[in-house]
Amino acid sequence: MKISNRSNNAFTLIELLVVIAIIALLLGTLLPSLQKAKRFVEEKVCASNLRQVSLVLMVYAQDNNDWLPLEPTEHNSHPGLLDKLDARDDGSLMKAFYCSRDEWQEKIAQDPDEYIPSGATDSVLDTPENRELGNIGYVYWSFEENKYFGASPWRNPAFFIPRKLRTSGVEWIYPDRPRHNASSSETWVVSDFFRRGAPFPHTRKHAQGLNMSYLDGHVDLLKGKPKLSYR
Repeated sequence: MKISNRSNNAFTLIELLVVIAIIALLLGTLLPSLQKAKRFVEEKVCASNLRQVSLVLMVYAQDNNDWLPLEPTEHNSHPGLLDKLDARDDGSLMKAFYCSRDEWQEKIAQDPDEYIPSGATDSVLDTPENRELGNIGYVYWSFEENKYFGASPWRNPAFFIPRKLRTSGVEWIYPDRPRHNASSSETWVVSDFFRRGAPFPHTRKHAQGLNMSYLDGHVDLLKGKPKLSYR
């Protein structure tokens, strides 16, 4: 009887290495597409959040002489906004106040060195502590004064002018300062969180794309520098 020292079905070391190399090549080809698809889904989830928040703001306005809530600043924290919308009593609505990319944005929000204003930090994660404090993952554009860290504004007050929003339009708080004439389809309500000089959410480079909800209720991708597009 002839005894074989090796099964005819066994892999040689070279064959195994070839298979591993092919798998690695396939993964290297597919991963960019999978990551792109994941980013696309996250961006759409974020846009859905903004639509939900905008709808609740409009319902609030219907009961308040067409006025949207007015906040002390455009920036965190927003306990008054959450209270006016009863958001803490509605888990689904509360979750909508946080971007699907909040962990990525938190790294930027917590960076005191790279982005303006220097030394400032924020938190935009969906945590019990942030819900209690009123720290949300978005920026709200019906506000009385620009947010400052010391003497430095989070966003340039020469461009981001305080105003009151109502369903019929805008009332500018400082009539002597420059104002923007815009239709309801151009007027900002809620946007992705951003810092000057930082990459934008959803892995977009600086000044290359923010999700934005508008006064007419639609949500769209805003391209270009926000300070030049603010309406």
